[in-house]
Amino acid sequence: MRIKTAILAALATVTLVAAGAALADTAKVMAENLARFEKFAGKPQDSVTVFQLQGWQPLGADHIAIWTGVNDVYLIKVAKPCINLSWTNSVGINPHMNQLQARFDSIHVRGMPCQIETIQKVDYRALRKSESTRGKVLDPKPMTTAATGAQPVPASSGG
Repeated sequence: MRIKTAILAALATVTLVAAGAALADTAKVMAENLARFEKFAGKPQDSVTVFQLQGWQPLGADHIAIWTGVNDVYLIKVAKPCINLSWTNSVGINPHMNQLQARFDSIHVRGMPCQIETIQKVDYRALRKSESTRGKVLDPKPMTTAATGAQPVPASSGG
């Protein structure tokens, strides 16, 4: 019985250490990707027209990139706290009349709104060609209709 308990304790410790390392790597990758997106982001703008949201990528606790077209990418900073933005599997937006506005609209994470503070257009073509992204995966997660709330932005297979 003691041996079985000792083995289970050892496995639990290994699992926690491995999970901690995976989370640290993920947080590190998100921070590196945020720096890449910021390098190619333009000046903050008041709004963006969104006819179809093609995908998204978490970039830490208060940043997200959204794709409105193949090369149309926006860096969005949300107000803190935005609980679980880094780790969620889906996000949603509800643009008003196809406009997503800074300081007015929100990104929805697990049903909770995270108010948008800033929106910046990213020169995604330049970002993809840059030396800092060589061999890195910067592609978005696809959007799902269920993630977009009451007034869904049309979903796309994204990718």
